[in-house]
Amino acid sequence: MIDYSELSKQVLNLYPQVKFAGIVNTKGELVAGGPKNNVEQILTKDESKMSMHYAIQKRELYTNLAYKIGKERSAITEFEKAALVSIPLNSNELFLIRTEIGVDYQKIVNFVYSKIDSKNHIREEIKSIQEEIAKLKNLKQIKKKTVKRKPARKSATKKKTVKRKPARKSATKKKTVKRKKSSKRKISKQR
Repeated sequence: MIDYSELSKQVLNLYPQVKFAGIVNTKGELVAGGPKNNVEQILTKDESKMSMHYAIQKRELYTNLAYKIGKERSAITEFEKAALVSIPLNSNELFLIRTEIGVDYQKIVNFVYSKIDSKNHIREEIKSIQEEIAKLKNLKQIKKKTVKRKPARKSATKKKTVKRKPARKSATKKKTVKRKKSSKRKISKQR
């Protein structure tokens, strides 16, 4: 069994920006934990109860979709002045954490899960790592698939030789052109 009061203290001490850490039941009652000492609270006691009630309602809404998207691990709502992290502990209890903006919310969620069920948390981490490895293997296999190519032509096949016809011999004889004698007259020389 987990000591919720001790867990709340550990979460409050995780970061100086964490201002509230407590476990709430389905009726909206604070079961364990509470605000950090000497810290000014943004909400009054009644407003805090309202915010707890809204967090529970939000969880119930997402429970209706769990068959499609899986169980809710955490919900982080960031407001202008604060952030609210809710982590379902079981079907009846919700762990609520209020922090300043900019804190590593995922680190808080992982810390809480490691404390709630360390064995289950480790199993989930191993499962997520195995899923990542499987995805990488699938990518590798997809890249390995190659297009089958037709085998290269064998060079041993005979090349067709084309016989050329011999060059044409001119069948007609060259015509000899007789030149006409020039019509120049010979001038005899006189003495």
